[in-house]
Amino acid sequence: MLPSWRLYCSSRWTLLVLFLISVYGCAHTPSSLSDDPTLPQRSEVRIGSRYVVHSDIPLERGHPLLLELAELPERIRRELQWPDADSLVHVYIFRDRSSYERYVHAHFRQLPPRRALFVAQPSMASEEDLLVFAFWGTQILEDLRHELTHAELHSACPNLPLWLDEGLAEFFEVPAQHDGVHHRHLAALRAESSAPWTPSLKRLEKLTSLSDLTAQDYREAWAWTHFLLRSCPHLRLIFLQYLRDLRQATRFRSPTNSETPTSVSLAERLTQMLPSPERALLAHLDALHRQQWHLLETKAELLLESNLVVARMR
Repeated sequence: MLPSWRLYCSSRWTLLVLFLISVYGCAHTPSSLSDDPTLPQRSEVRIGSRYVVHSDIPLERGHPLLLELAELPERIRRELQWPDADSLVHVYIFRDRSSYERYVHAHFRQLPPRRALFVAQPSMASEEDLLVFAFWGTQILEDLRHELTHAELHSACPNLPLWLDEGLAEFFEVPAQHDGVHHRHLAALRAESSAPWTPSLKRLEKLTSLSDLTAQDYREAWAWTHFLLRSCPHLRLIFLQYLRDLRQATRFRSPTNSETPTSVSLAERLTQMLPSPERALLAHLDALHRQQWHLLETKAELLLESNLVVARMR
């Protein structure tokens, strides 16, 4: 999803958000969102042990959207070997875009128009409140999968590198049956590969502010994530170990030890294994593109064959 539509205010930004509001775009954080009359409150449904969905439109427990969201925590846990979390995530779905934008403008005034929002807010009752805001629209599932991925990642590792946090959210925002393939990103990156564009994980690792992320950065973050999870088993193992190191660093970081896993770049780890990770990434994207075209051609042939059979029966 394009960066102009996203905001992710995690606890690793909290102090900066409080003191450098203009940098991260959060005008202010309301002290008690649950008491705000403009929040969706017509329907409240709990999904498993993780999500409480508040909606302006009545929702039954068997609603397809809820069934889809219920599968996300297990999908992330299985894919990334991610630990379970017990903190609740409150999801607020507004009736329409205008009511959503009125609320966001009232509470996060400096934000440009954004289609969905995840906020980790300091709380008196618990360590922090995890909140997701969205509105009913054609891309509601994609938006919620993206923002709830942020929430899942944040629960176990609030200081993920920015590129990785967004790359994983882009990976999981597509339906599970797509196996992480983001067709829009793939098509755009293929178009950009014919223009002057060189992927660089080292460059992405230096980005620390959401305001620095471009649309191309989001696409490249997804590409590296898919490459690491799907190109070969050995790279996947390296990537999963890196994620474990990041979580370990979050739990046991020592102020006297600067050589933490987070200070060792993933790009450096990859160069120890691959002579040119960037070339390997481009080769992966090419192979993925050919695979997708082959699938489309196969589906087209099957559809044509089916139509011919139906025509002969008439």
